[in-house]
Amino acid sequence: MWIEGNYRRNLMDMHIDDWNEEFLSKINCKEYVNALQDAGVQAAMVKAKSHTGLCYYPSGIGRMHKGLKGRDFLGEMIQRCHNAGIAVEVYFTQVFDNWAYENHPEWRSIGPDGKNFREYRDGDWFKNGRYGIVCPNNEGYREYVKVNLQELNRNYRFEGMFLDMTFWPDVCYCPSCRKKYLNETGKELPRTVQWKSAHFREFVYHREKWMAEYAEFATKAVKATNPEVTVEHQFSMITSPWINASSELLMEAVDYAGGDYYGGFLQQTFINKYYKNVSPKLPFIYHTSRCDPELAYHTTTKTKEELLLHVITALVHNGAFLLVDAINPDGSIVPEVYHGLLKDIYAVTSRYEKYISGNFHHNAAVWFASHAKYDIDEKDIDMSFKSFGRNIYLEAPVAATSILRSNNIAYEVIGSRNISKETADVLLLSHVAVIREEEMEALEEYIRRGGNLYISGPIGNTRLEQLLGIKVTGKTEHQFTYLSPTAIGESLFEGFSSKVPLTVPMAQYEIEVENDEGLRVLATQTLPYTMTGTDSFAAIHSNPPGIFTDKPAVIEKTVGNSKIIWSAAPLEISRPYLSRQVFQKIIRSLCKELVFESNAPKYVEVINWSKENREYFALLNQQEEPPIVPVYDIYIDILGEGKTAKQLVTEAVLDSENINGKTRIHIKKLEMFLMFEVQ
Repeated sequence: MWIEGNYRRNLMDMHIDDWNEEFLSKINCKEYVNALQDAGVQAAMVKAKSHTGLCYYPSGIGRMHKGLKGRDFLGEMIQRCHNAGIAVEVYFTQVFDNWAYENHPEWRSIGPDGKNFREYRDGDWFKNGRYGIVCPNNEGYREYVKVNLQELNRNYRFEGMFLDMTFWPDVCYCPSCRKKYLNETGKELPRTVQWKSAHFREFVYHREKWMAEYAEFATKAVKATNPEVTVEHQFSMITSPWINASSELLMEAVDYAGGDYYGGFLQQTFINKYYKNVSPKLPFIYHTSRCDPELAYHTTTKTKEELLLHVITALVHNGAFLLVDAINPDGSIVPEVYHGLLKDIYAVTSRYEKYISGNFHHNAAVWFASHAKYDIDEKDIDMSFKSFGRNIYLEAPVAATSILRSNNIAYEVIGSRNISKETADVLLLSHVAVIREEEMEALEEYIRRGGNLYISGPIGNTRLEQLLGIKVTGKTEHQFTYLSPTAIGESLFEGFSSKVPLTVPMAQYEIEVENDEGLRVLATQTLPYTMTGTDSFAAIHSNPPGIFTDKPAVIEKTVGNSKIIWSAAPLEISRPYLSRQVFQKIIRSLCKELVFESNAPKYVEVINWSKENREYFALLNQQEEPPIVPVYDIYIDILGEGKTAKQLVTEAVLDSENINGKTRIHIKKLEMFLMFEVQ
């Protein structure tokens, strides 16, 4: 497949309208492709149809962009790229299509408040009047997409397609959605958010399946005409809430995972690990912008060190990097971005491409559950006033990975499809609101293999309650609570005691123990003197602990050869250092011997993998703000004495020594990144 070994990619973002005759009038395909070739780009994503719905090629469907004056931009770019040895991935927008929205009002998505999207102004989540949203459940729109995709694949030869915007920006109540749901369930679409309701949860799952079915429909339209073309659907909304209906089910309709992100390096390493594990084939594609911090900042370019770190972080996870550049409205580019900045970066990273991929060594795995992206306590909220926030469902697992990185515990991020084959010592379920039956079966198999679990907050399946020997009875009314370590658990709660409990700035789940065989209570629930949220208080500035209970709040359960630790609230999102260290100690207690140990500081990630009987390490200096300063005197302890370490590319030998049955590798100075082989 063409994607193998293809790690350096580029997209010129050009969602340009055509009301001004200047727009796209200065497009110079020769200059653009020469710049890509000089930079060392291996694949170019080329626009065929943008969010405006205007075509950049002569089409029998829709309308061409006026600024091109009939010129076949797509065809010329494909030819020039191929002549330069550059693969082409054709960009096609879905759902976001202003031309279709204006010319086919019957295709429009309708929000909970009865509005179409271009009726909104100054709102969030695309509700600003610029985006014409149509519904992928509309059969007329589907036929339009099919004809478009098959026209492109008949008339041009290219390597891949990127089908963008495979999600709903809001819950749709158009006639097509209402009819589809009524036919499938015999019910009307719900109008109130109510997670306790099986009907509402069913509705959410239907939308996920609908979007996955649409993605499969679009993919089949491509493959029916040209089966050799690879298909990538936009997958970046996987971290967004349930509203967008983006789930892991989309992986059934793609050849590889890909999507654009504009956050920092902790976000990137989280999503790169997840993509690596759920993607049907590798490399996955990590897209991010040349603009700092995102495309809205059209004229501001990220520093060389920021872009270099983005590229190398994707690469060591066996991911391709795609630079999303912003074309000027007149069609001109900024050539020095390619002849200087990107050329210099790819010249460095390309020398490491042959070493990456292989099997990651890790002690912990964090499960990101794409079917559980909501706050289970949200209820009785009109659909028009629901929250769009990326709340605790994402905050908790990302915080867990931050602590693992800070304490040099090697980890992965996995999806539901990976649980059944996971080999980590401990699998983390950080505030997973619901666990489906097939996921529960995979978790039980993982436990039977001897794997350990850490669970925080909700227990998303009654079968998991039964394994723990407990029953969830509710949550505390208090929104500010404490964990008091028991004598059994005090070694894990260093810095805290039964009288100086650990602060939990949220409610805790409450349980009853139904089977105490193999169960140990590590901490109990403690509450403030007075109910939080009232004008009654013990101390005016705080809610100090005053009600000490014997209710279990952190428990450890032995199940066969496995252990499960459950915490009534997610310790991993705690801000205080001592609280984060309690979480770290709990995870360490569930790990066997660590695959490596290191003194690397909290913002340096150490990654270890094997490939073709060779063992490699990478150190990534993931400071979030430039300038990125060097780090000195790092060591990594590796099992077994007498090993040597040699830097990749330069072949410089690193200092090493034997310590207590291990080899200590010394890194005197870490700039942006460093990769070495252990022999």
